[in-house]
Amino acid sequence: MRHGQTDANLGGQIQGQDDVPLNDTGRAQATAAVEKIVPLGIKRIVSSDLSRATETAGIIASQLNITVEYDPRLREYNFGDLGKMQPGQIDLDIIGVLLSTPQKINAEPIPDMFARVAGFLNEIDKNQNTLVVSHGGTMRVMMYYLQFGKDINPVEFVKFARGQHIGNAQIFAFRNKKFELVR
Repeated sequence: MRHGQTDANLGGQIQGQDDVPLNDTGRAQATAAVEKIVPLGIKRIVSSDLSRATETAGIIASQLNITVEYDPRLREYNFGDLGKMQPGQIDLDIIGVLLSTPQKINAEPIPDMFARVAGFLNEIDKNQNTLVVSHGGTMRVMMYYLQFGKDINPVEFVKFARGQHIGNAQIFAFRNKKFELVR
C-alpha cells in the first residue's frame, strides 16, 4: 500500500526521503482503506519509517489491532537535489544523470535502492499476509523485482516505473507473480 496523501502530493512535488506528514485527506484515505484491507486477512504490518507511511500504517493498525513494525529499507527513493521539484521539471538529461552519476545530484543509485528493497522482500515470510506500507517508488521496485527477478537494469527499470501509476492509499495484492489493485 502506498501512504495517504500529503500536501506535497497535492502540489505535485517530489518528496523522496523528505519527511512529509499526511494531510487531512491522507488521514481519511488511510481510514477508508481499512474496509479494503479487512478481507485480506492481514496478520502483520510493516511500514517505511517516514512519517507519511508510519501515520498511514498507524491508522490502519489501530483499526485492525495489529502492531506496526518499521523498516527503513522501505523508504522512498532518495532523489537528492531533485526533491521538491515537479516531475515535469525532470528532463531526459537529469534522468541520464540519475542513471549514470547520481552522486552529482546527491541522489541514491538505483541499484542501491533495488538492493535495499530486495533485501526486505527476501526476508519477508511469504506465508503470512503482510501489509507493507511504503511509497510509490518503493512499490515500483517491489513490482519490478517480484515480477522480473533479481537482476536490475536501471534503464529498463526507469521505463517500467514511469508506466506504473500508483495513487495515494492504493492497495495492491501480489498473487501469482502479479500485482492486482485491491478495489
